[in-house]
Amino acid sequence: MDKMKLEVGTAWADITPPLELGLLTSSVKGTYEPFLSVRSPLKAKVVAIKSQGAVVALVSLDLLGLTETVVGDWNHFKEPINEALPGGTVIITCTHTHNAPESVGLSPLYELPRFKTWLADLRNALITAITCASASLRPCKVRFAVSSLQDYSLQRRIANAGHVVLSDSMQPISKHLMDRQPVDRRVRTMRFIDDQADTVATVVHTACHPVHEMCLPQVSADFPGDLCAALERTGETGMALFLNGAAGDVNPPTVSMGAAYAVAHGNALAEVARRAIPEEQVVDGTLVCLSREIALPVRQGVDWLSSSTVDACLHVLAFGPLAIVFLPGEPFTEVSNAIEHASPYKLTVVVAYGESSIGYLPTASAFDDGGYETETGRWSYLAPGAAVIVQQETIAMLKESIQSV
Repeated sequence: MDKMKLEVGTAWADITPPLELGLLTSSVKGTYEPFLSVRSPLKAKVVAIKSQGAVVALVSLDLLGLTETVVGDWNHFKEPINEALPGGTVIITCTHTHNAPESVGLSPLYELPRFKTWLADLRNALITAITCASASLRPCKVRFAVSSLQDYSLQRRIANAGHVVLSDSMQPISKHLMDRQPVDRRVRTMRFIDDQADTVATVVHTACHPVHEMCLPQVSADFPGDLCAALERTGETGMALFLNGAAGDVNPPTVSMGAAYAVAHGNALAEVARRAIPEEQVVDGTLVCLSREIALPVRQGVDWLSSSTVDACLHVLAFGPLAIVFLPGEPFTEVSNAIEHASPYKLTVVVAYGESSIGYLPTASAFDDGGYETETGRWSYLAPGAAVIVQQETIAMLKESIQSV
């Protein structure tokens, strides 16, 4: 196979839960409620990529996230998943839809036997999907484009009466609030095209909380699911897969306003992705993948963890001038921007919600300002310096990986 081509295969599995495995209704109170219906199915999607002996399975789950609280030791949980790709690297990400089961351990839901059965079924489905994707590899070229989508995302941390509040407490959102920074509205698309000029897979990346249907009792993949469905209906994009960016401080302007807003957001992203096709550039290079586990400090006062540090898994996946960084948890926009600015690659994409979640990853200055993302709880427990450590380690990995591209 020449340097310009990869081999790519795809597969997906339905991971829609039973209705009794409910959605998070309050992270602060640690509560959940059963679903009443299914608005759209939840899926596990896999893109397997191989080049010159290196093989990677990129996994996107329509889930809020996964944590060691829920699955136990993360490496033990992943061991049979990794075995489905001998000699390769499996990278797991979540779309962070809030209308999936509460799977990050903020409530007691994970303790139920029915939840444990569903989680075991999910892992088995993922093993099967990875096996199928790696068995369907075919030569492909990669095309990459950058565009943007306005009016569907905003910087959600807002100073109000001396406090930082979330934007959904100030709906309807004014133009002034929509214009606040930082917020990254870019839409990055990556298409894998085979020798017959057919698109095998389309990967779409942007940064925004999928919370149009938050706290509404319906199973839904929210806008990421609607985006993928809209692309796949065209019959021209192959399997569509969504990667969420550093959305820790980014919301849509229509939190909990219902399915119609999720559908509109997904359709708008799909149209942006389709319109970007004429602007695509061919990405030429050898596949390089680096993975690293680092220890991050836990802030004082966190009494439910037995250690003063937590493990965090970082990945860098590179194709020539393009690098995709996979971070755990919910980094802020500025964390992503700092990594991209320091990257030696011409094109750098930062993906969040990777592997076992570590909660919010705010900037140090955000701790001075306060707000929900910095309050100590099971959703936020890292020390203020954790984001800088993640940035430094990721940048070092990028500089190391480019030596092999």
